[in-house]
Amino acid sequence: MIDFLAESKGLFDSVVEYRRDLHRHPEIGSQEFRTADFIASVLESLGIEVTRNVGAPYPGVLGLLRGEKPGPVVALRADMDALPVTEVKDLPYKSETDGMMHACGHDAHVAIALGAARLLTAHRSELHGSVKFIFQPNEEREGGAVPMIRDGALDNVDAIFGLHVDPDYPTGMVVTKSEAVMAASDWLMIDICGVGAHGAYPHRGVDAIVIAGQFISAVQALISRELNPLDSAVITFGAISGGKTRNVICNDVHLEGILRTLKPEVRERTITRIDEMLDGITKAYGGSYKFARKKSYSATINAPQMVDFLHDTAVSLFGTGCFTPLPGSRLGCEDFGYYLEKVPGAFWFLGVGNPDKDTQHPWHSPLFNLDEDGLVNGVALQAALAFQYLENNAQ
Repeated sequence: MIDFLAESKGLFDSVVEYRRDLHRHPEIGSQEFRTADFIASVLESLGIEVTRNVGAPYPGVLGLLRGEKPGPVVALRADMDALPVTEVKDLPYKSETDGMMHACGHDAHVAIALGAARLLTAHRSELHGSVKFIFQPNEEREGGAVPMIRDGALDNVDAIFGLHVDPDYPTGMVVTKSEAVMAASDWLMIDICGVGAHGAYPHRGVDAIVIAGQFISAVQALISRELNPLDSAVITFGAISGGKTRNVICNDVHLEGILRTLKPEVRERTITRIDEMLDGITKAYGGSYKFARKKSYSATINAPQMVDFLHDTAVSLFGTGCFTPLPGSRLGCEDFGYYLEKVPGAFWFLGVGNPDKDTQHPWHSPLFNLDEDGLVNGVALQAALAFQYLENNAQ
């Protein structure tokens, strides 16, 4: 019987060293070349089969640990990109790259996956199948999951697990829920077209700014009055431009926004209603419009049976107090959802918040840091999930 927690504690110093090396050398999405080389060198030193540049031109890395017994394939995913944020804490492992830092904990995700690889490699003779380690670039920007899947990251994979460190929960806590845990997103680009005229003679023009104002006010009713209050969604228009002179009726306004939803049917219904509102409002004022919707991340939807499995595995490792159900879905986005569209799995949050260590600052903050003691639980649970899944599903 493998004592995953004890073995994870034995790897603690190495996992912290991995994390701090990565933290000192952050790289933003699609530029994680040093990070990829670091990961590949660790995996190769363990005798794990490595494939580089998966999802090219992004530098994704796949590692395949083949067990000595037949069985299925389970995947563990870690994202590895940093953010264009300037770190302000004077830590001994502070970022050495100006204007970049691991402000979302992806350095910890990689370190945990490498720790799990070390733990599982030590038990290769007991593995019923194979473990695929997916080290994914570009999660924060354009979604590196899609090109990695295109290049075979999920080939032959039967299940997948991923995690995200979370400073909102105490160190070591395991947090997740069934169904949607993170939102889908759509980029919205709208041009409202009117007719320019002298500001003293508005009746000779069609004011695109007035139309845009009516639309922005009206579209919020999609959330507050048309959507079931239990079906969370949010529409944000964060960029608007139009007009150059104070006394000219504006003939064109450009809007850019984002829609976040949790259910596919709500997502498509809301897009349809946005188009219908634009059509009605612009016609009513004598204008016209162009509407482009670019699908971004899919919702991250956990398979209920995988969440049950994750819960039971966590409790067996850490005790009943280690697991907290996520109280509701989050409207932030995570491209792990693309993997879950293809294979069953679960995405969970690992508590790393500790007020005594000042590690409760939110994701993407220049003050972000994490309680490294939580890495132990991350390595232990990811390794146990992979091992137990293979053992439970071996034929």
